[in-house]
Amino acid sequence: MIQTTMELREIDGLSVPFQNGIPVPSFDAQKRLTLNLAGIWKKERFAADHQFSLSERNDQWFDRLRDEARGRTEVHFNDEDWQTQKLPSPENEIRGLEEANSSETYEDGVWYRRTFNLESEWENKSVTMHALSISYVADVWMNGHWVGYHEGGFTPFALDLTPFVKIGEPNTIVLRIDNPPWGSRADIIPATAGTDFFNYTGVIHDLYIIGTSHCHITRVDIVPLDVEGRVKCNIILENRGPIAMEAIIDGELFDVNSEGERFMNSPFATDIIESRTDWDGKLSWSVVLEPYETRAVETVVQVLQPRLWAFWKPELYVAQFTVTKRGELSDLTSFDQFATQFGIRTITTEGTNLLLNERPIFLSGIARHEEWPDTGRSATWERIRDDLVQMRQLMHVNFVRTAHYPNHVYTAVLTDRLGLATVSEIPLWQFTREHFEIQEEKRLSDQMWREMIFSQFNRPSVIMWSTQNESVEVELRTKYNKRLVKDLKENYADGRLTTQSAAADQPGPHDPSMEPLDLAGWTMYFGIFHGSTYYDGTRDFLQKAHELWPDKPVWNTEFGHWSSDGDSMAAEQVKTYSETLQALMERAVISDDGEATLNPEGFIVGIDFWIMYDWYVNHNRWIDTFGICHMDRTTMKPVGENLSQDYKKFTAFEGGFIKI
Repeated sequence: MIQTTMELREIDGLSVPFQNGIPVPSFDAQKRLTLNLAGIWKKERFAADHQFSLSERNDQWFDRLRDEARGRTEVHFNDEDWQTQKLPSPENEIRGLEEANSSETYEDGVWYRRTFNLESEWENKSVTMHALSISYVADVWMNGHWVGYHEGGFTPFALDLTPFVKIGEPNTIVLRIDNPPWGSRADIIPATAGTDFFNYTGVIHDLYIIGTSHCHITRVDIVPLDVEGRVKCNIILENRGPIAMEAIIDGELFDVNSEGERFMNSPFATDIIESRTDWDGKLSWSVVLEPYETRAVETVVQVLQPRLWAFWKPELYVAQFTVTKRGELSDLTSFDQFATQFGIRTITTEGTNLLLNERPIFLSGIARHEEWPDTGRSATWERIRDDLVQMRQLMHVNFVRTAHYPNHVYTAVLTDRLGLATVSEIPLWQFTREHFEIQEEKRLSDQMWREMIFSQFNRPSVIMWSTQNESVEVELRTKYNKRLVKDLKENYADGRLTTQSAAADQPGPHDPSMEPLDLAGWTMYFGIFHGSTYYDGTRDFLQKAHELWPDKPVWNTEFGHWSSDGDSMAAEQVKTYSETLQALMERAVISDDGEATLNPEGFIVGIDFWIMYDWYVNHNRWIDTFGICHMDRTTMKPVGENLSQDYKKFTAFEGGFIKI
């Protein structure tokens, strides 16, 4: 069995994530020496042995790999007869049509190769490859040397290329990717044949190389502690060089210019800085690092007169740290700089209420798949931004569910900047007992949980982490939920809440797997998949759920209906929406009269319509038409007008706060 690659190590009293031998870096965009590997690559598809791809990387594996590769991993391999592929982009051929089979079903293997040059500015640098999404199992070679691997198509990873790159001459990078078909085996994630989104193969999101000084900051994890402005910062330093260093760290906090042109046009935190903010506390240290050592520094500072991040009010700050190194002769040799945006906000529960900044709120949400008809799941800053702006401005949402998997890291940067709350989920979709039994041993699910959290750690818009969607198994799901919550709360507590998206009929409101979670969440398709009628089924289920979980907030994670081909069922989609919404709002914590007052008998803290845009389904027999909009992002269905009017009412008071 292939092994997971992430672990937590205790460094200076803190739990620090490591993967592939190095501390997990931040995937926030940084203005460091960067080589973007986007562009034309050579490619060759192959029929992969999925069992081999998912086997342990031992001597026997590499012996067989050499026989399979037949020189493909070597620098001087002749790939002139290979086809070309522009990356990042799915390997699947995509026709850009809103119809079945527009995206090719290709769940198999592909080799990618390309060369690049690193010029003199890369001398004496640590060189790290950042891969934001490669689906599904990726092995990487640099100049003929195997560097490492990663399993999982939705979370980012990094590899240390420092020992293998050459300066001033061509470098050859080779990727071997295998994407086993969903449903072909039980040890992958997602695993089920009926998984209700598309299985894209290849380099899905950005792939790039970063150059830093050997002594550098790998990540800064920031946790807001209260609404008074106390903020905890954990600074992780790495010395990836052979010489001991004294690192001088100097930190500053900055206000953000939310009206500036770059606020919605640049992912870089340094581009949105306005002026230095005032704070009390220590942000300067001297730290000695031995060769190849990682160190951690923890501090708590007080931001003075803090401005709180809230719905539609994206009050943000930027933390910027500079590292100056001293060598053996105590001379200043070079420096490193790291910046990250963060926000000050708290998210808690009190009885059946959900509190943002200690005030009750109601989440008016819509889900969104990360997919476009012409690029599949491959995303750009501009396309993510335009989707979210449309949802905010046209539909009046204050909350976005990012479907069933972590989205491109830009998504949460943009929800931060739009003042949209969000939840992120790992892609355990309708797991059975067999799937959970395998993960009891393999723990890939646990690794994905950590990868998701550490890649979005500083995002104030992310208020909840979700463990799974609509899994059938209950006993092992309960055990799994407890394990993930314990890991988060004890090892890298970030002040966020935990939840899941359970199916209302699996097993029902008496679901014991809700116990360890902060919020109980269910998909509710009464009158469609769960029996009864839209209104009666939803109403009766909610009443039973509240009786069984009287002190736990409840949120609806999905409701809706397909519009079918030619929108022939658009009227039924509207009926489903209206009647289900009626049952939900009768038990909501917010009044349904447009006054945004607190309903003392309410316990529903959020609703999430499924979904904003139509999308491709993996079986490729039809596309899914649950969307408010067609895939073109311009053709709105009748349900959209109804929802827009309702959500405008729910969010009329400060974007979704409740008057008390």
